[in-house]
Amino acid sequence: MAVLSRGVPEVATPRLMAYTTGAFYVAGGLAAIMTTAGSWQDLDPRTVAILLLAALAVTVGTLLLRWGRALPRTAFHVVVGQATLLLAAAVVLSRDDVTALGVAGVFVFCAVDNLYFFTRRAALVHTGLLLTAVAGSLLWREVDPGVVGAVMTVQVAVVAVIGRLVQRAAHGTRDSLTDLLNRRGFDEHVEESVDSAHRTGAPLSVALIDIDHFKQVNDHGGHAAGDELLTDLADRLSRRLHDLLPGAVLARHGGDEFAVVLPGADLAAAEAVGQALRVEAAPTGLSVGVAQLRVEEDPGTLLRRSDTALYDAKAAGRGRVAVAGGADDGLLEDLRTALREEALDVVLQPVVVPGVGPDATRCVGVEALARWNHPVHGPVSPAVFIPLAEANDLIDDLDRAVTRRACADAVVLRRATGQDLFLTVNASGRHLVDPDFVQDLLATASETGWPLSSLVVEVTESSVESASDATRFTLEELRAIGVRVAIDDFGTGYSALSQLDTMPADFLKLDAHFTAQLTVSDRRRALLAGLLRMSGDLGLVVIAEGVETGEQEDALVALGCPLAQGYWYQRPQPVAALVAALTSGPAPTPALDGT
Repeated sequence: MAVLSRGVPEVATPRLMAYTTGAFYVAGGLAAIMTTAGSWQDLDPRTVAILLLAALAVTVGTLLLRWGRALPRTAFHVVVGQATLLLAAAVVLSRDDVTALGVAGVFVFCAVDNLYFFTRRAALVHTGLLLTAVAGSLLWREVDPGVVGAVMTVQVAVVAVIGRLVQRAAHGTRDSLTDLLNRRGFDEHVEESVDSAHRTGAPLSVALIDIDHFKQVNDHGGHAAGDELLTDLADRLSRRLHDLLPGAVLARHGGDEFAVVLPGADLAAAEAVGQALRVEAAPTGLSVGVAQLRVEEDPGTLLRRSDTALYDAKAAGRGRVAVAGGADDGLLEDLRTALREEALDVVLQPVVVPGVGPDATRCVGVEALARWNHPVHGPVSPAVFIPLAEANDLIDDLDRAVTRRACADAVVLRRATGQDLFLTVNASGRHLVDPDFVQDLLATASETGWPLSSLVVEVTESSVESASDATRFTLEELRAIGVRVAIDDFGTGYSALSQLDTMPADFLKLDAHFTAQLTVSDRRRALLAGLLRMSGDLGLVVIAEGVETGEQEDALVALGCPLAQGYWYQRPQPVAALVAALTSGPAPTPALDGT
């Protein structure tokens, strides 16, 4: 059976287990009732017994659908085992062999539960009991052995097929290098864990782990050495976590970063786990950021606070564990001061033509990203200060400050490299409806000397989905003065696809989560192939974000994706460092026509 070798399949969340088992109980009970319909006018004790068992199944199923997700995972061993016994009893009590075979068919439901809910060993035990019950109950009735063999063959086939489907479903949430949960799987697990913690009141913490100086490993030993380090750490940290907290879940959060969900652990316990993992990883250095879930806190806020703690750990010298503090740690007034004194920094990440590996010599553009180095707390994550700016009417000031600094740095980069690069800057949905947005942009371009024809304004897909007439007017006005528009984080929403033919845009920036699935999902590759064809017909240029491996780059090249960016090529860095990186290699290739 093709279930995952490590623990319970990721699809086996408490909510799904309760929903599936409850639905199967109800369906099985109704099916048993229907198989006895022909004998209702002449009820005998056996038929009455089957009807009682069926009514019990429907009742249990209804209770599971309503309250089953609150049950501990181990309770489902009893629930599924009980279903097997109920069905075996119904087969034995059936009035005739036709009814018995009809009831026996319901055993398929148990096979589904076995493979989706339990570890490999437990699934084997449950399935062995299931097949024994099917064969034993039918043979007890003296059903023809050939017919029993046919039923057994069907059951085994169902087990094999479902096992394969479980494996395929799990791959969508697994990292292909380490076999840990990937970013998508981790996010789903965090949501389930947060829901459970709020429901039960049990503590829950999250730790984000970053490998110190990982780039040096790749630079000195090549990416094979980096991959070897990641797989070795994944194994060592997994084993240590299992000893410390068996219910903990380790994931590869992306690049050189791991993440841990720590159910039942308060902040002190989570910090102790972080310290133990840091010791386990020696001589490799780890920086760890830890946050504990608060009352009514959502998963996104919890992860942002753990990310802030990770930044604090790295800013304090790396190789240590930092814990998250207050909601904004008094940052709001400091952010106002930083904006007023122009103390925010900007880093640039290359946009490249994929196909030449991680040297990024075919750079055709750069994206500007905001950074804030707090005088006391050190680096503050954008995942913290950008939402803080949005929530306190500072996002327009932040956009203006970043755009002004980015244009000035891009002028320096263009002069130093001699390349005709384009620059992309982010604009919030709120800022786009500001009547002065376009005039501010014109003033910035004039002040810095950056040409409007080389400027790209990025708007998120969510902004596109909810675009008002004012937003659309702004985007049209931008394109009228020569500024191009990119739809950022494409692939995270649902409605933007239907608007592409009317939306004023020139680029689609493929979300990093979408890119990460290209090497593990045939359907995702097919979707991108179709998107590339459609984008070409509409005159849109696709930029794949979040490229972190050569395997992902190879997939993009094979599909004909024109542009890409990500850690595989270059990390975001200050303009001086990027100038050095882009002028130290072979002569760069000029920008593509239209990009």
